[in-house]
Amino acid sequence: MARRVFLHCGTAKSGTTFLQDLWWRHRDGLRERGLLLPGTGPRDHFTAAAVVKGMTAVVETLRDRERDAWERLVDESRDWPGDVLISNEHFSDTPPEGVAAALADLASVADEVHVVLTARDLGRVLPSAWQQRVKMGARQPYRRFLATVRRGEEDQKFWRYQDVPAILARWSPGIPADRVHLVVVPPSGAPRDQLWVRTAEVLGVDVTDLDTEARRPNDSLGLVEAELLRRINEALPRSGRSPDLTRHIKGTFVPELLAGSTARESLVVPAKHHAWTLERSREIVASVRASAYDVVGDLDDLLPGPSQEGRTPDEVSEEELLGAAGTVLAQIDAEASAGTLDEAVALIAADLRAQVEPSASGRAVSHEDPAPPGSPSRTALGRVVRRIAGQRGTNAQ
Repeated sequence: MARRVFLHCGTAKSGTTFLQDLWWRHRDGLRERGLLLPGTGPRDHFTAAAVVKGMTAVVETLRDRERDAWERLVDESRDWPGDVLISNEHFSDTPPEGVAAALADLASVADEVHVVLTARDLGRVLPSAWQQRVKMGARQPYRRFLATVRRGEEDQKFWRYQDVPAILARWSPGIPADRVHLVVVPPSGAPRDQLWVRTAEVLGVDVTDLDTEARRPNDSLGLVEAELLRRINEALPRSGRSPDLTRHIKGTFVPELLAGSTARESLVVPAKHHAWTLERSREIVASVRASAYDVVGDLDDLLPGPSQEGRTPDEVSEEELLGAAGTVLAQIDAEASAGTLDEAVALIAADLRAQVEPSASGRAVSHEDPAPPGSPSRTALGRVVRRIAGQRGTNAQ
């Protein structure tokens, strides 16, 4: 029987990848200090969340053993005498019936059940969330994404992962308020490891001597790169967008080829959206402040900073997109020359160059006048990414 089990259920884009990378990197050291991460890796926690949440599209692709992921994590927790940590942001979007069943399972194997939620200000979450959606295959332009979030339809996917009071309310029935923890992500400019230290405080584990240096490549995309990937998504047939393809694009193409292909220009929330973003943030802060939950950090850090100047992805020119595509092609060719890419991929890249380079026109792109869906740049880019993702995924196995 575990002493305590901590379920870290989100929110998305609140430093979850950073924390999970560190937790798994230091898994053995944390185990020695009494904190167990059950399973063999982050994939087990993701599949467990998919099962608990009822993510049909994902569950249907799982092997039998993966479909038992949640049950295996629970069983392993039962056999551990110390504390347990389970973490995946998809838990945040679990429907009430799934939450009730999960909490009952955890209560059956631990003396105490704790829920942990990390949260970040909307001014930083909105651009990051749109970029994440694009990495997963979304075609929605940034301006439309912001408009949809602003309207705040009840079933809007963004708010299912970001409505902090609603998520806390959904995951807290039957749990004492002091065991429901909200960890506030520090503001921009704060020490990198501050979020790590704050979560460790909640978990009751000393991490002061553990390395926090990033070891994974930074796959954050700049404004031009993100818009280029969105255009590529438009060129890929929806029928061919498999979970494997998405995983290869997000895990290989984006960090190894696309990220860093242009000068870095960050996405910001346009000035016209700042007022409602601030108003909604104040509502979130007021709701949490009126509760009895355990808050680690300053709730005011959930308020977005002053409005920032900057372009939106919709204002990127065709010339900039083609320039980024050319840089990606050069990297592909370099890897092909080194023998790290299949010859067929190099041939596809050559075909891409032949079609893309003559099409550079410098014509500005806007939502009123997008490049035609059948234009050479879109068609060729879609084809090469589809082939690269499949080929690189095969080579990596």
